[in-house]
Amino acid sequence: MKKLILTLLICLCATVAFSASSTPEDEALEHEVRLIAHKLRCPTCQSMSVKDSEAGLSLNMKAMIRDMLVKGKSEEQILAFFVDRYGEWILREPSKSGFNLLLWGLPGVLMAFAFIGVLWRAKARSVTPETHAENLSPEEQAEIDKDMQLLTKE
Repeated sequence: MKKLILTLLICLCATVAFSASSTPEDEALEHEVRLIAHKLRCPTCQSMSVKDSEAGLSLNMKAMIRDMLVKGKSEEQILAFFVDRYGEWILREPSKSGFNLLLWGLPGVLMAFAFIGVLWRAKARSVTPETHAENLSPEEQAEIDKDMQLLTKE
């Protein structure tokens, strides 16, 4: 029993010592790795970012990002490396240039046209049609006149 308690105590001390040994530089590096990894799509599970994925390929990509940052590469250089390797689809937010610029702007243009169409339709419906009294038969006109006289007497 004493050996078990001693072993648990040693493990606890080692865990505390290991967690206390992380430096602010390591934390800043890990923060930068997470920021860059969030901008990349996981090739295995394409609906997730590399940051959120636990797939083996994503773990390797995070390690590559960490190594490149340690070697002094910039974020742009790291992203360019992955784009060269996997293509632009690896980026979760494609660049805003070339054909992609059309894709970025098209939803706004469509919404503007839809808004103009709604305003046009609303204006067309708000115009009140003129009364067509001239299309009434003489009997109908006489009945309307009779009803109007009754309303004015009351």
